Parts: sequence; structure tokens; C-alpha cells
Amino acid sequence: MGLKLSNSLFMKKQLLSVVAVLGLSAASFAQIGPVSLGAEIVTPLGDFGDVSSLGYGASAGYEHPVGDKIGVTANIGYIMLSLDDEAKTFFKSYSMIPIQVGARYYLGEKSKGAYIHGQVGVHSLSVTTKAIDLGILGSIPETTSSDSYLSFGGGAGFVISDKLDINVRYSIITPDSEIEGATASTYAGVRIGYTLFGSN
Repeated sequence: MGLKLSNSLFMKKQLLSVVAVLGLSAASFAQIGPVSLGAEIVTPLGDFGDVSSLGYGASAGYEHPVGDKIGVTANIGYIMLSLDDEAKTFFKSYSMIPIQVGARYYLGEKSKGAYIHGQVGVHSLSVTTKAIDLGILGSIPETTSSDSYLSFGGGAGFVISDKLDINVRYSIITPDSEIEGATASTYAGVRIGYTLFGSN
């Protein structure tokens, strides 16, 4: 699925790094950038789409202004992936937690109108398999496994108002380094964000 990383230790370090960066930014500048909550809809593509056709969830985002045209961003989300009929035979649930940092470049006025953006970070993927009844041989219990993979992507968006923002993106989750011949997982996503507080 992606370039596998040591899950628990790496995720803790990643979260602490994001919190530290945001904390230093807030302490260094009097102005706090916008903090938003967003609704997420994604469509897995390629081999990824053979397992799931649609995903939905929510995310939290922060943007810190840098200069007149650029905003540095940090995002964390939770997305549930719907399973296709064949996948439902073996899997009970499938989800991912993207944690990414990046930047926006506004094409017009600062923090208004159209922009392009790029992100890099990790996706933590979690899958739960169904219990299998083997009759007189017993059963195989339900199991849940999680792994983290490097990821990156980019896209474009539009700031509709001081409170509302919409963007589309194309994301790539790097192939599993432990599986020979594994390919990257890709998906397209849409985020509709609502600013809770702060401004650029």
C-alpha cells in the first residue's frame, strides 16, 4: 500500500512536530491564522479503487500567512472507506488518517479567490478483517492492523467567503517497501471547510 513506517513511534513524533510548529507560530506572531473544520469526500483510484469506491469523513486544518500570497498549512483528518462487495467478504472496515503539512499560493488577493496547494506527510491506514468460522477446525478471530505510509499530493481551491472554502486534490500514498511489485495508492478528494476562528 505504501512506504511502511514504524507506526506508533512515528505517529507520536509526527503529531508532536505538528503541535510544536503550530505552537511556535502562534507564539511568534500576534495574528492567528484561520482554524477550520471540513467535510471530506474521496474517490480511490486504480488498484485502490478495487477495494473501495468512496470515502467520507472530516478534517481539521490550520493556515498561517507568510507574506502576501502564501499560507503554510497543517491538516489532520479521519476518513472511512466504503468497501466494495468483494472486499466485504473479507474485510469489516477500512479507514485512513492523513496527517500533512504544506502550502497554499493565492493567485489573486491574499487569502481570497483561487489558490493552488501542495501537501506532504503520512497516511495511517487501518483495516479490520472479519472473523472466519472454520467449522470443526475452529475459527480465525477478527483482527485489526494499522500502518503508516509517506504521502504527498496537490490541487486547487477557492475561498468563497471569510468562513467557507472548497478545494480539490490528488493524493499519492507511496508503495509498500516490504511488498515486491507493490504500486502507489492514489485518490481524488474534495474538502469543504468552515473557518471556526482566526483570519489571514
